[in-house]
Amino acid sequence: MIKVSQLRWVLFAFWLAMFSSSTTADELLFNFGGGPQVGSDQNNRTAGIDYSFYRHERSMRQEFLIGVSYTYLSSDSADNNRMYAISIYPQLSFYPEPETWITSFAPRWAKPFFYVRALAPSYISADKLGERQQAHDFAFQAQIGVGVIISTRKNAEAIIALSWKHFSNANLFDENDGIDIPFVLNFGIRF
Repeated sequence: MIKVSQLRWVLFAFWLAMFSSSTTADELLFNFGGGPQVGSDQNNRTAGIDYSFYRHERSMRQEFLIGVSYTYLSSDSADNNRMYAISIYPQLSFYPEPETWITSFAPRWAKPFFYVRALAPSYISADKLGERQQAHDFAFQAQIGVGVIISTRKNAEAIIALSWKHFSNANLFDENDGIDIPFVLNFGIRF
């Protein structure tokens, strides 16, 4: 059963996405992954979806995106082994200069990039995942990754990226055991 506080976060994220739908970002990514929790015997897994609805190209090498994210998290613990997070994220993407050693490894139809998400306010559905404790249902999402944008013949681009994802409340509250997913595969489309 969905709680009133959960419903507020879902409606706010939906409103934000719809309100900004007049922009031309439209990037949809699916993701899944997992791995060991740092400083613990616990293993975490994730699956989710990200939708970027706003993009500002500062230059050919930098862009700023805003989007919403749904992340399902699970662990191999017997108790407290599931939760989900709804986030609103800012993202900075950086592209190497055309004549660098990084781009020399990529084919012409592929554009490598690096991205970072930080301080993405998030609603989390539980205050505990396995042995990892958070004080409240509020956290921040952080994510860092590398990827490639693949040009297609149509008016769209495919995206493949590998990232690390983290949730914590940035020590705003006493309980702040971060939740880590060290390997996340992201794939989707920009249209």
